[in-house]
Amino acid sequence: MDEDDIPPLVSATDWARTPPDVKQAFLTLVDMVRDLSAHVRDLEAQLKQTSRNTSKPPSSDPPSAPPAPPRVLRGKPQGAQKGHPDQQRSLLPPEQVDELIVCQPQRCPDCATALTPNLPDALPPSRTQVCELPPLRAHITEYQCRIVNCPTCQQLVIGVRPEAVPAGAFGPRLTALISLLHGRYRLSTRETVAFLSEVAGVELSLGSVITSCTRVSEALQPLDAAIQTMLQAHPVVWVDETSWREQQQRGWLWVAVSPEATCFRIDPSRGQQALWQLLGADYSGVVHSDRASVYHALPDQQRQLCWAHVIRNLQGLVDQQHADSIWAQRMLTWTETLFAAWRAYQSGLFDQIALQQALLPVRLALHELLRHGAASEWTKLQATSQDLLRHWDALWTFSRMAGLEPTNNLAERALRPAVVWRKSCYGTQSALGSRFVERMLSVRATCAQQGRNLFALLTDAVCAAWAGQPAPSLFCNA
Repeated sequence: MDEDDIPPLVSATDWARTPPDVKQAFLTLVDMVRDLSAHVRDLEAQLKQTSRNTSKPPSSDPPSAPPAPPRVLRGKPQGAQKGHPDQQRSLLPPEQVDELIVCQPQRCPDCATALTPNLPDALPPSRTQVCELPPLRAHITEYQCRIVNCPTCQQLVIGVRPEAVPAGAFGPRLTALISLLHGRYRLSTRETVAFLSEVAGVELSLGSVITSCTRVSEALQPLDAAIQTMLQAHPVVWVDETSWREQQQRGWLWVAVSPEATCFRIDPSRGQQALWQLLGADYSGVVHSDRASVYHALPDQQRQLCWAHVIRNLQGLVDQQHADSIWAQRMLTWTETLFAAWRAYQSGLFDQIALQQALLPVRLALHELLRHGAASEWTKLQATSQDLLRHWDALWTFSRMAGLEPTNNLAERALRPAVVWRKSCYGTQSALGSRFVERMLSVRATCAQQGRNLFALLTDAVCAAWAGQPAPSLFCNA
């Protein structure tokens, strides 16, 4: 505030009588109070930050965070709706049945007539199949390598195990199962040991779990490389990242998703080099991501910004209850129209041209709002508006290109199993552990996309690696 400006609640007469030194001291105090008030507002806004108004994950919400809004009831009762088809277990074909027991009726309940087995069937038999696990016990094979003296030179000669026998103490199926329990079902090392002991009677040490996972990781290396190659060839990928610790050092777990494959990488950096190592330096497709600065290295024509992140950022501006928060509320209202058009496109009511036409008034209104926001005195609103205007074209790539979506949910959903794993293990303790996490997450997610059985693939990969043969193919068309 300038010395010539009259402070509020002070009359012009009193201000004119005030000594210059007192004026200066008073104005200094006013500026300090103004700065402190702004700082308090920023701190209060930080306390109100949750997963609903920022890009933070829901797991970071404090106990004081407001509960999620209740879902809008659609007037339907819970459970299966009227007319919903029954969900019954399908009967297996006869060739997959291990034992068949025919239940012969003995006597008619009405007239007590004895019923002989040679009576013809009046209707097809009523069939019920009962699934049961046989008693689990590991198959133990002992190899005794005899040691004899050569009758000619008296040299000791030791028998050699067959080439097909594994070098360690566990066969390929057990090795694959250990890695599956530890890497897919996220059992800790001790729980993996306890499970195999109680269920299968297999006794092993904690170190054996780590050794088995390392062997499976080595066997999965060719599959992991094939997954990354397949992903880098796709014209559209969804990318996201989350924190991950390796040897107590903060790093980042990256994920890239395409309709056919999912690739994970752990890197100490969140910078562009890590992005290029994931996608390839010459990747020319469209990258779907949030507004993190690392993705700004891509041209806007090669990007699709996540509208879910934009909405959360706008909600954060609304929750701060600033004088200009009404601007963010207007933006949110127009995003509802945006997603209404997108849902019409998904349901088949709109084609690509109709979607673009329906979004035209939305684009005009949002662009005008962003122009006003960029000129606001509120720095947060100004920064958000300027950033969205700077990457305006990247907000609408989904309307021009089939196969894209307005949100980055594919990558976020792919990260959820990894986040759960991170919470239970607090990261990895070595580079070998990180490679196991990368490969297990990549193969697991890609198996789900390809409709493949993960345990069978792990077993085949281990068998091939130990026999010195090529790794099994993960892709149906490969």
